[in-house]
Amino acid sequence: MYLKKYQIKVVTTLKDFYSTAYREHAETIPIIKQYPHKKSQLDWVKGTFESLGVPYKDSNTKTGLGNPYPRLVIKVPTGGGKTLLAVEAIREYQDIFVRRRTGLIVWVVPTETIYTQTVQKLRDKSNYLRQLLDQSSGGKTLILEKGQRLSQQEINDNLVLLFVMIQSVSRQNGKEALKVFQDSGGYEGFFPQDHRYDLHKQLIEQIPNLDIIAGADSAMPQIRTSLGNAIRVTNPLIIIDEIHKVFSDQQRNTINNLNPSMVLGFSATPRDDMNILVRISGLELKNEDMVKLDMHVFPPTSKKTNGWETMLKEIKQHREKLEAKAKQLQKNENIYIRPIALIQVEATGKDQRGKGRVHSLDAKETLINLGISADEIAIKTSSQNDIEDVDLFSRQCSIRYLITKEALKEGWDCSFAYILGVIPNVNSDTSITQLIGRILRQPNAKKTHIRELDESYVYYAKGDSQILIDHVKAGFTHEGLEDLVGKIKPRKTGEEIEKKPASIKKEIAKKYRLSLYLPIWLIVEDAKHRRKLNYDVDIKSGLEFDKVSLTNEDLRVIGATLSEETKERKPFAITLDEQSHTTYQDESIQKVGGDEINISYLTRRMAEIIENPFLARKKSEEFLNNLIKNLGEEKVHQHFGFIVAELFSLIDRYRMEKEELVFTELLKAGTLKLVVSDDDQIGYAVPMHDEVSQDHTPKMYQRNLYDYVEESSFNSLERKVAQTLDEQEKLVWWFRNKVSRGWYSIQGWRKDKIHPDFVAAKKKADGSLELVYVLESKGEHLAGNDDTMYKDKVMQEMTKTKIETYQMEIEFGKVNDRAEFYVVEQGNEESKIRTLFAGNDTPKTSHHPK
Repeated sequence: MYLKKYQIKVVTTLKDFYSTAYREHAETIPIIKQYPHKKSQLDWVKGTFESLGVPYKDSNTKTGLGNPYPRLVIKVPTGGGKTLLAVEAIREYQDIFVRRRTGLIVWVVPTETIYTQTVQKLRDKSNYLRQLLDQSSGGKTLILEKGQRLSQQEINDNLVLLFVMIQSVSRQNGKEALKVFQDSGGYEGFFPQDHRYDLHKQLIEQIPNLDIIAGADSAMPQIRTSLGNAIRVTNPLIIIDEIHKVFSDQQRNTINNLNPSMVLGFSATPRDDMNILVRISGLELKNEDMVKLDMHVFPPTSKKTNGWETMLKEIKQHREKLEAKAKQLQKNENIYIRPIALIQVEATGKDQRGKGRVHSLDAKETLINLGISADEIAIKTSSQNDIEDVDLFSRQCSIRYLITKEALKEGWDCSFAYILGVIPNVNSDTSITQLIGRILRQPNAKKTHIRELDESYVYYAKGDSQILIDHVKAGFTHEGLEDLVGKIKPRKTGEEIEKKPASIKKEIAKKYRLSLYLPIWLIVEDAKHRRKLNYDVDIKSGLEFDKVSLTNEDLRVIGATLSEETKERKPFAITLDEQSHTTYQDESIQKVGGDEINISYLTRRMAEIIENPFLARKKSEEFLNNLIKNLGEEKVHQHFGFIVAELFSLIDRYRMEKEELVFTELLKAGTLKLVVSDDDQIGYAVPMHDEVSQDHTPKMYQRNLYDYVEESSFNSLERKVAQTLDEQEKLVWWFRNKVSRGWYSIQGWRKDKIHPDFVAAKKKADGSLELVYVLESKGEHLAGNDDTMYKDKVMQEMTKTKIETYQMEIEFGKVNDRAEFYVVEQGNEESKIRTLFAGNDTPKTSHHPK
C-alpha cells in the first residue's frame, strides 16, 4: 500500500510531532518529580508546539488530573483517506511516543454508516488497514465496540481499538454526555474487588476524577465499574473523526475528563481556534487523483411541470454514454467502473405519494418507462434500504440508479457515483449541499485518463442557476474542498467579495421618512421617566422562585409516571452457558444507601434556572425531602435521574409562565406601553446606512429599502419571502433585518430578544403610507416548536396593542403608529404575504388566521 504525497506529508508531520513531544515529556517528568511545586510551570505540550513552530491556540488541554496533553487536528478534505491516516497515526504513536505494541485506542466515529464500515474493515484480517495495525501490534489487534467486555489484561497483551459514536461526547451538557460512559458491567478487571475498600480508596486518591458510588471519605469507598472509568485509568490515545462537532467548552471538558494521553482529531472544516498541525488542500487531493473534477452543472432544459421527467431522460442518456466509455476502459485495461446516477426526490414515505411532490416510486416508475430494468434501480430511504449488504463495487452488482431524498447526504461512500440529479427546487432545498460530496470521489483513487470518467455531473429540474451553484460551492466547503470552487462549470473564476456601503434610497428617505420608526416596548413610570423594557430589571425581578413548591398534583403526577423504564439502567452481561446457548444476567452494583441521591447534582440543574445558588440549594432540598416523604427513599433512589429531569421541567415551566404573567401585569397596569418615537433614547429608527457584501450577481430585487442588497446571505426561505414581497403592488419598501447591534429587535417576556427577519411598508391606493409589517419567517421544521409559538404570541400581543407616539424632534407630520407583526411559516409564505398586501386601505383587525 503506497501513500499519496499528501498522506506522506501528514505522516511525516505527525512523526515530527510525536518525537518532539516524547523528548519534551521525557525532559519534564524528572524535574516535576524533583520539584513538584513547579508542575504548573512546566508545560511540555506548550514546549512541543513552540519547538515545532505550530500555533498553540487550543491550550486549555489538561486531563481531569490536571496534567497537560496535546489535542491536535489534521485538516483533510472528505475523501482524503482519513481511516488510512488514522491507522498510520496509531502506528507512529505506538512506535515513537509510547514506544510499545499494546494499549488502548479510543476511536470516536461521526455516523452509524462510517462506524459500521470502519469496524468491518478493521476486523477483516485480509484488509490492508487491519494488516497495517497487525504489523504495529505484532499480530495482536483487538477491535471492540462499546458494550463489549474489556479487561486490563487484554490491554496489556493487545493493541485494543475501542469504537464509540460521536454522540458519546457531542452533547452540550458535559454531565449528560458522560452518562454514555456510565453503563457498568464488563469492566471489573480495571478495578479492585468490591469488598477491597482500601484499594478503592487508594485508587480514588491516585485518580480523583473517577466516577464513584461512594468517595474516599466514606466508610466504604466504591468506584463505579464503568467504561468511562476504564478509559480514565488507561490514559489512551483518543482519535476523533469530525472533531469540529465536539468542540464546545463542555464537549472539550468531557474529553479532558477522560484523561487522554493525546487527542488526534480529523476535520474537513476545522475551527480557527484548533491546534491544526497540518492542512491538506482540495488541490492536493485533486493532484493525487482523489476527486472527480471538473464538476459540470446542467440547468433545466424545460420549464414545464414535467421538467423532472425530461431531466431523468437526459441523465439516462448521459449515464449510458459514460458506461460505454467505462466498458472500453475495461476492455483495454481491465479496470471495472459501473457509473451510477443518484436521483434526489421530494418525498419517500409510504403515505406521501400523490400529494403533489415527486415520490421515489414516481422516479422509479419513470426510469422503468424509459426502458431501464427494475433490478438496476435501488431506493435508499430511512424506511427502505435496497443497498443494505450490497457490494456496489462488485462486477455482479446490477445497480445503476440510486433514488434517495436525504439518506445518503453523509457517511456514504461509493466512487462509482458520477451523476447527481436533483428533482426538488434548488431554491429551497438545502440537502444538496451534502449530497454533492457523494459524487466527488475518483474510482480507485486513480485517473482513467478518459476525461468523461474523471469528472462529475449535476442535473437539476427546477430553480435558479446561481442558487444551485451556491449549493455546490457550499458542498465543496462542507467537504473541505473550498479551494476548488473555481472547478465548478459553468461558473467563471470567482472574484473576491468586496464590502461596499449601502444607504436608504433617497426617494424613500424623503417621501416616507415617517415610516422608518418602529415600535418597541417601553416602561413608562411617569411623564419624565421612560425607558426601554429590560428583562433583568422588569421581568426577572418578578420571578419568585422562593414561592415555588411541589403541589399534591405534582407529587401525584411524578409518582404516577415512575415505572421500570424510568429506573436507573442496570448493567447486564452476555455470555454462553455450558450448552453454548446465549444467556444474560443482570449485574449488581454495590450501593451505599443514599449515595445515588445526589443533592449537588440536583442543585446544579436547578441553578441553571434559579440563578441564586443558595436558593437553588434550598429548593432542591425542599423538593427532595418532599418527594422522599411521599414516595419513599427507595423509589426516589431508583428513579433519581428521571425525577431530576421532571423537577427541572417543572421549575422551567414555572419560569416561562411567570415571565409572561409579569409582562401581562405590567401591560394591564399601564406601566408597559408599545411606543414609537423619534427619540433614539426611547425609540428605534431603521439605520440610514449599512455595509454589504457584493457578489456581482444580477440584482433580483427592485424595491428594497436600501440601494444595495446582500443577497448572498439569504437562505432559501428568505429568498422566497423577499421575492414575494418585491412583487407586491402595494409595497413601498422592504428590508432584511440583521441580528446585530443597531438593527431592530423586540424585547418580549423571555430573556433573549426577538430579531424579526423582514420589515415591509404598505401603501394605500393614493400612494400614502398605510402601515408597516414586521415579519418573522420560520422553516417548516420549526413550525409549532416552543420558540416559534413564543414569537408568534409576542407578535400577536404587539398587533393588538395600541401603539402610542412620543414625537420629540420631527416638527412635521406624524411618526407612523400603524404596525402589525406576523410569523410567516414556510410553505405558506407566498399566500400569507399576498393576503397581507391585498384588500382595503385599512389595517387588519384579525390576526394569524389558521
